[in-house]
Amino acid sequence: MTSRVLLSACALWAGAACAEYPEKAVRILVGFPAGQTTDVIARMLAQQLTGDLGQTFFVENKPGVGAGLAAEEVARSRPDGYTLLATSSGPLAVNGWIYKSLRYDSRTDFQPLAMIGLFPLVLVVHPESRFKSLADLVEYAKKHPTAINYASGGNGVTNHLVMEMFQQRAGIKLNHIPYKGGVAAMTDVVGGQVDVMFEVASIAEPLVRSGKLKALAVASEHRVATLQSVPTIAESGYAGFRGDPWIGVVAPKNLPQSVVDRLAGEIIRIAQAPQWTKRMAELGAIPQVMGPAQFSTFIGAEVERWGEAVKAANAKAE
Repeated sequence: MTSRVLLSACALWAGAACAEYPEKAVRILVGFPAGQTTDVIARMLAQQLTGDLGQTFFVENKPGVGAGLAAEEVARSRPDGYTLLATSSGPLAVNGWIYKSLRYDSRTDFQPLAMIGLFPLVLVVHPESRFKSLADLVEYAKKHPTAINYASGGNGVTNHLVMEMFQQRAGIKLNHIPYKGGVAAMTDVVGGQVDVMFEVASIAEPLVRSGKLKALAVASEHRVATLQSVPTIAESGYAGFRGDPWIGVVAPKNLPQSVVDRLAGEIIRIAQAPQWTKRMAELGAIPQVMGPAQFSTFIGAEVERWGEAVKAANAKAE
């Protein structure tokens, strides 16, 4: 009887705790369209895990509800290690504040595995803008409240919230122009129809390098490797300012500890390898690696930090 009970328990866990993981293909959900930075990094990780663990890891894109559809599916998936979520900060730290009907709790419904890195946001303007520095922009904004228009990818998205954080810190008020997506917003900044915008370095850097945009500052703790001449906001007189989204990997809660250890160990090893660090820098990302316990604590703190920005912006889902 005892043997049958043990066998049944193993079957319930799909063999995760009773056999060498992984025994079959592993699906990594991404809540964004193919080609977005989170998707690119998830595919890099999937390829590396496939080679290292001897089973196929593949990415499945499921955009919608601020990337929340993918997060919800993972939260409700069987905790056996065969459905994972590669996610930015939005679905885990922001969505709970702006979507009333969200069907997951980022602090209780997931098993954090590893944080991989940060996506620095760059404050950019048209190259012929009157603003030559962050100080220029702040000085003008204080003299002419709401005269400066800034673009975002929509109400409640990261670049909207970071601009709200900065306005509070600098004591200024800009005029928000929300777009239905970052591409349309960036197009109008490049075209000179909107004054300023925060955009991830992976998108902003090529436009800065080609002369289509000018970078004023970076909203991260450290400068971006590919934009070394651009100061951080903290260096520009706002000590401690940080407004960078991040990427990490989580699984459903109640994942067997043996699988947590295996996956987290592999992801951390990959993310600390020199070739990975180099590729992340090329994508405009800053490697920052955390294991399960530290990442879990970090997520909790980020929920509160972004929540303050959402409340200040009175942001709601569109």
